Amino acid sequence: QERIYPRAAVTPKAECALLAGHPWVYDTEVTRAPQAENGSIVDVVNAKGRYLGSGFLSTHSKIRIRVFSRNANDIFDETFWCRRLSHAWEYRKTVLDDVSCCRVIFGEADLFPGLTVDRFGSLLVAQTLCVGIERLKPTLFPLLVRLLREDGQEVAGLYERNDAPLRAREGLAEGKGWFDLSLLGLPVPQSCRVEITENGVRYEVDVENGQKTGFFLDQKYNRRAVARLARGKTVLDCFTHTGSFAL
Repeated sequence: QERIYPRAAVTPKAECALLAGHPWVYDTEVTRAPQAENGSIVDVVNAKGRYLGSGFLSTHSKIRIRVFSRNANDIFDETFWCRRLSHAWEYRKTVLDDVSCCRVIFGEADLFPGLTVDRFGSLLVAQTLCVGIERLKPTLFPLLVRLLREDGQEVAGLYERNDAPLRAREGLAEGKGWFDLSLLGLPVPQSCRVEITENGVRYEVDVENGQKTGFFLDQKYNRRAVARLARGKTVLDCFTHTGSFAL
């Protein structure tokens, strides 16, 4: 179908990388820049105009375009993003035995460039490192909360941990705080601390001041593996952020 998005032409090297599945186009690989605002969605084409994918334009970053779709029939409306969020959540439920504390959105792996969303019980914590996702937050975050609640999951709030220096490379300011979910009838939670249980161990997570989004959820199965390997042995623990490997 006819495309409505500005087009960026890229080098043969970038074309080969995209066709092989790489999600990024670097600034030096753009041969014809699109007339578009920072954070806009653009189509990527080769020298002959062949469609290669669509992504977020970042005029400040060496990663000039972050590709999130390779389907020329996609229209990036609310229905598209709701479907993409649903796919990510259903995948988590398929591969994890416990989704009460887990990584819900895993950046490029879930085709949400630069976005991390972790779940700690009733609290979601998001970190946004892509200007295109930053512009989409007012759409994405309420959709995600609504999706989880409709699936029977308790969600009391969403805290943003955007205190990462990497945001400067996207032309974004640093900061942290609660995302406004009042349109969904959710008041601001009274505490940034929440208790979770992982592998049978209880932890108190501080989503405001903890490392990155508060806790290294992606190490869950590594910790379980260490527990099996270390049983009955004397072990040196070098992972002492929260003591989770030792526990």
